[in-house]
Amino acid sequence: MKKLIKLLVTFLLTLTLLVPSSLSIYAQTLSMEDTHLSLTEKKSLDFEVDFKEEISLDQLSFSLGDKPLSEWKAFNMETEAYDLKPWIRVEDLSIDGNVLKGKLVNSLPYGLDATDLRPYPRWTFEELLGTYPLVVKDEGSGAKASIDIEIQNYTGFHKYEEIQPDLDALIAAGNEKGDRFFKYESIGQTDEGREIPMVIVAKNEETIDHYLNNTLTEALNDPAKLSEKIAQDDPTSYQVPIFINNTHPDESPGIDAQIDLLKDLSTKDEFIFNGQEKDSLERLKVSDVLDNFILIFCVTLNPDGKAENQRENSHKLDINRDNIYQTQAETKAMSATLAKYNPLTFIDLHGFVPEFLIEPTTPPHEPNFEYDLLMGGEMDPDTKDVVDDKPGAIGHARAMGDVGIANSDYTSYIIPMFDYGDGWDDAFLGYTAVFSLIHGALGHTVEIPAQNQQSLLAAKHAVLGSIKYVLDNKTALYQNQLEIFRRGIENEDNKAVDSWLVKADGSVGGRPRGENDNFFPDYYILPMDKSLQKNVNEVYDMISYFLRNGVKVYQSDIEVTYKDITYPAGSIVIPMNQAKRSLANVSLYQGTDESDWGAMYAEIVLNYPKLHGFDSVEVRQADLFADKLTEITEPLSKPATDQNIESDQVVIKANNNDALILVNKMLADGKEIQIVNESSDEIAMGDYLANTEDMKGYLEGLLVNLVESPDSIKATKVEPPKIYLTPSSSNYAELADETRFVLNQLGFTIVEDIKDANVVVDSSGVFEKDALKDKNYIGIGSMALQAVKDQALYPLEIQMNEDGGGNEGLLKANYDLTNPISGSYQSDDIAYVSSGSVMNQPRPEAKIFAKVADDDDFYLEGWWPGHDFVQGQVLGFADSMEDQNFVFFSTDVTNKAHTRHLYRLLANAIYSINSEKFIEGEGLKVSVPKKEIQVETTEETTEEPR
Repeated sequence: MKKLIKLLVTFLLTLTLLVPSSLSIYAQTLSMEDTHLSLTEKKSLDFEVDFKEEISLDQLSFSLGDKPLSEWKAFNMETEAYDLKPWIRVEDLSIDGNVLKGKLVNSLPYGLDATDLRPYPRWTFEELLGTYPLVVKDEGSGAKASIDIEIQNYTGFHKYEEIQPDLDALIAAGNEKGDRFFKYESIGQTDEGREIPMVIVAKNEETIDHYLNNTLTEALNDPAKLSEKIAQDDPTSYQVPIFINNTHPDESPGIDAQIDLLKDLSTKDEFIFNGQEKDSLERLKVSDVLDNFILIFCVTLNPDGKAENQRENSHKLDINRDNIYQTQAETKAMSATLAKYNPLTFIDLHGFVPEFLIEPTTPPHEPNFEYDLLMGGEMDPDTKDVVDDKPGAIGHARAMGDVGIANSDYTSYIIPMFDYGDGWDDAFLGYTAVFSLIHGALGHTVEIPAQNQQSLLAAKHAVLGSIKYVLDNKTALYQNQLEIFRRGIENEDNKAVDSWLVKADGSVGGRPRGENDNFFPDYYILPMDKSLQKNVNEVYDMISYFLRNGVKVYQSDIEVTYKDITYPAGSIVIPMNQAKRSLANVSLYQGTDESDWGAMYAEIVLNYPKLHGFDSVEVRQADLFADKLTEITEPLSKPATDQNIESDQVVIKANNNDALILVNKMLADGKEIQIVNESSDEIAMGDYLANTEDMKGYLEGLLVNLVESPDSIKATKVEPPKIYLTPSSSNYAELADETRFVLNQLGFTIVEDIKDANVVVDSSGVFEKDALKDKNYIGIGSMALQAVKDQALYPLEIQMNEDGGGNEGLLKANYDLTNPISGSYQSDDIAYVSSGSVMNQPRPEAKIFAKVADDDDFYLEGWWPGHDFVQGQVLGFADSMEDQNFVFFSTDVTNKAHTRHLYRLLANAIYSINSEKFIEGEGLKVSVPKKEIQVETTEETTEEPR
């Protein structure tokens, strides 16, 4: 019999003035083998209490914590309250002499054997967790005994505050072993100041240093030489990283499995587990693992989310959509860490897909991936599998799945590449695991089935299956990664990739080369000269972005002419002949039109130049910059704003987002700002007019373009905006959360009570019409527009595919340069829609300031089945009706905080909407007749759980 866990509690039936001194003193003993109850597993715990005196069952009471067991009610999903029968009780009570025996029993408080269901129990289960005294009391004598009972989610579950102590303890234990090295590293801090925890396990510290300073350096600079070397050497002569991560912290087994593995690594010399079949034992020595690998555990990328038991970070944004955009502190930290360590494999532990899902994905695939090398070889057209079962991501996924189910109660798993037709793709690099592919890692999202003990076991053993597979195939897999780097350095466009790039009809499409022999250009130029670059601020940001991601960036030493345009010395140049070529190209090239597919998982438009609004030049001349470049190794600081203004008033050009930050800083301090209502050669409608002396104290850290004000200029005073943002329509990150983040970044004043607002900005459609009757209103995206139409707030006509809220497109667009909302744009520019709607001709009184171009080639890239009806339709207009001002955008101007080029549209709508001269401009005309929608339905995979 197991040794009993005993707690002896001596209760003094006290000798006080209130109690006779002749009362006896009793000691009661409460004994239990197990003191853990579970939210996800029915349990029955035996207990004994020796009262040392005669007792009666009808005189006994039982409490847990500060309430009797009868008040530990189960949760009612219908009433959303704990009002069902108690889920903790005692059973089988009996008395043997003075000893009480019984069972403490728990059922499932939510009626489920897992806590992943949204909204309940996922949002509430942590409120039940804790350690509570179980008290058994004899009401007759007052004698009682107690023992602490822990209520767990499942064995091994960690709340946020429990993570760091466990990491500290296991790191100490691991280093005490002497034959392995454990290191804690914070890869960054969240915006709430929490460390992002990472633990590295290696044979010794020298192993890590040698990899970073020798092996990786050679891999990124001379991969062909290193590949030849490792083919001849003992595989243990070099070590490469294996990276395990959790992005969504409310998918808790992804955290707990890592800590469980780390505990084993810190104490054990060998892992013993079922291999690819149950009852087929596999042995994996820790020494063998560390002779070959450096193990990196990012326990959770989102500690702020873990602290609040939520999927999103502190800004309510989903960082598993942000890895390629890198707007958040967490993804900046991860991208820098990936670039630093460049792992061979990357496993991102997620949940929850009941079928136990392990990537690789369905098509379409991002063409910048070296997909044949990631999968292990070319695709067999008959089996749709890798030829000859070569080592790669497909075999890796099967090894993870086989070992995962062999060591848990699950009996199967799915791989989207083979088990789905479409809708779980890797055409978008926002997902952490997919983003790792562009670095040359075998990246996999692993979606465990549930939030319970079995999924922890499945996740843990999937990682062990991964390690075993990579150990068995180390040389072949690493040579494939080195070949990815070699192709980059030699700028080789290998046609073996094409076999994986299939069209929706199943035929091979290949990389979109157009008329070029090579999919990849030779260089990109990002001009810095004002005459060639419309937004140099964004170029400075791109330099930081590329350096953070391990892309080599250069400046030209002399002027260079290409296609009759001379680019001065100091221009930024990104050569494609480098190991991280694909990451640079995916950020700068124009993407693809995937509208033939029936489903896509999320947005696929990236296109930094268009959506951030800077000029980028694709160069196809191999020797153009030969011996004419100097490498940049640190981000360049923006220069100070040129303040050489002699006029009393100054025009702040509305041509970058620093101008918006400047305006909002001044407004917040009570400085007067006017919005310009006329244009000239140097001044556009929608520029800002300020007092020159007022402005000078606010320019630190900002780079804006200033123009001296003419003696006479038409302008309207901006009433300082007080913005009420409609709340999100769900607990998932959505456009409303992104709008809040963007407006906060830009320095706008946001109020929480609509009564205090002078403008409502709505990205969610969550409003009551009566609450808006005296408020000026800005609606963004299809949810807001549909709510406006449904509640008859305004007579709005919109078009979108049925179930097309996930359709997106980068579009050619026209803007009205006589309107202050759009006057700072080019008449022929771009727009972006991510929620699948356009508007039709509004009231005659309305002024259209943005519309889709009439051109037949209006659609540039994205996923929007049957998008012909979009041509020439309305993207934005302003109107005033019954003393209420309105601005409507079908353009999703804040989507994922990546549409930086479009922020000024929203900002100027906010600045203008409270003006007496709100309706300005000539207005654009809709000349393309409304077309009927040809696609009746489109499918889109919900963004949860991935």
